[in-house]
Amino acid sequence: MIYAAILAGGSGTRMKSAKVPKQYIEVDGNPIILYTIENVLKEKRFNYVYIAVHADYLSYMDELVKMRVSEPGRIRVIEGGKERMDTIRNVTNAITSDNGLNDDDIIVIHDAARPFVTEKILSDSIEAAAKYGACVCALPAADTMLYSETGDEVSSIPDRSKIFHGQAPDSFNLKHFLDMQDALSPEQRAAITGTSQICTMNSQSIHMIPGDTMNFKITTDGDLDLVRNTIALHNIQL
Repeated sequence: MIYAAILAGGSGTRMKSAKVPKQYIEVDGNPIILYTIENVLKEKRFNYVYIAVHADYLSYMDELVKMRVSEPGRIRVIEGGKERMDTIRNVTNAITSDNGLNDDDIIVIHDAARPFVTEKILSDSIEAAAKYGACVCALPAADTMLYSETGDEVSSIPDRSKIFHGQAPDSFNLKHFLDMQDALSPEQRAAITGTSQICTMNSQSIHMIPGDTMNFKITTDGDLDLVRNTIALHNIQL
């Protein structure tokens, strides 16, 4: 079985203009998360897509899936957790409860706030997770990267050719991921900001696949303007 997980439990506090979490802001008459869902559904190998949301938005998401999603039968809406890894744990628990666990199951974990993930990225993620056990989507750093111990003075300048910007999705053999998840300490689980850190914390290798500039994450009001411009420029319709 091949699963997608869309993490949609965040509150988006860095977007000052938002009155709702950023994934629910409407652009061109559609909530941002709907663009994410429909792009994920383009990968037909996903048996099911699990969407983890805050408890306050469960009814909203159920109604959105029922009324607006093109293939509602492939969607499972569940409640997220307090932190990122708690939400992912809820997803993996739901998957194994619903369908059991097979040695070759794959999970592709994506962010709701990256609405323009490409079919190529999703396809490459599935293939790489099956071959390597764990993979992350990444882009080479375009700018000079600065490392600072204090936050106000440069400590060193890393070799840019060895620095990459991590994107989502993060994809895994599901059984391998569950084993790594179980091995985390509470302190490690709380410290994780990106899903692939579960590998580095378990001394496990992570394969990289090419990302795409279209696959940007919405974090600020400027990113929201970029979403609007992207939809208009590419005439994206749902």
